[in-house]
Amino acid sequence: MLFYRSLKMTFNTNCSLISILFLLTGIFFFNHGACQIENTKFGFTANPIVPVNYFGAGPLEIKNDTANLTLSSKIGYQFGMLWRSDFNNERFSLESGIIYTRRNFKIKGVSMLDTINSRDSTSFGYVNYTLPIKGYVYIQLSKKTYISSSAGVSVDFYASDVTTMGKDGIIAHYSERARWINASIISGLGFEWRDDEKGIFYIGAGVNIPISTIAVTYLWYNYNLTINNNSYETKFSPEFLKGNFLSLDLKYFLPTSKK
Repeated sequence: MLFYRSLKMTFNTNCSLISILFLLTGIFFFNHGACQIENTKFGFTANPIVPVNYFGAGPLEIKNDTANLTLSSKIGYQFGMLWRSDFNNERFSLESGIIYTRRNFKIKGVSMLDTINSRDSTSFGYVNYTLPIKGYVYIQLSKKTYISSSAGVSVDFYASDVTTMGKDGIIAHYSERARWINASIISGLGFEWRDDEKGIFYIGAGVNIPISTIAVTYLWYNYNLTINNNSYETKFSPEFLKGNFLSLDLKYFLPTSKK
């Protein structure tokens, strides 16, 4: 009963947050269509996802008496389309878009049994589609150069579960999405160069922190050992992937003619 109440509370909290995100997105598009259409810019983004040991994104060491596994992040990527509306002489802006995100992971394993010398590895990617909404504040450094700070939220849709086998068939992996829709806190810091004819070029760093677990990962280690027609393997306790990451943000917005 307590588990059911906790699960229900978590579900209701997530639904409330997601409802707020959709409301904010609706307000953004209303303002966009009503009074800011002359300041709308369209652009593109392509962002490498950088493996780090901060924000809970470091490698996971999974051990027992028979095997030792390491689950770590690899370089991933994001890309997508963006649009933004500027306010107050382009000192503030709201940005949204549609972004494809792929987090990449690697699993390494080694036997801890003295009588069995085995090791294996495998990799997998976890995909989601993101609808972000971020607010930006700009400080002008020169005629065309600005520094910006941003913060916002995003709605994340996870594509599917993922399963892989090790190169030697020893490690088996299955990641089940914890939920098909989630939300994330996003923020960033960067520099941009603006030119009326060439457009806007942006480079910066961003952080993405999902509000809850993105996937539940199950791992098995098979020793390739058969005794009396019984195969011996170790099934580890499930691991909960947080999905936090840092990104190198690269953006380009098309030039707009000024009347």
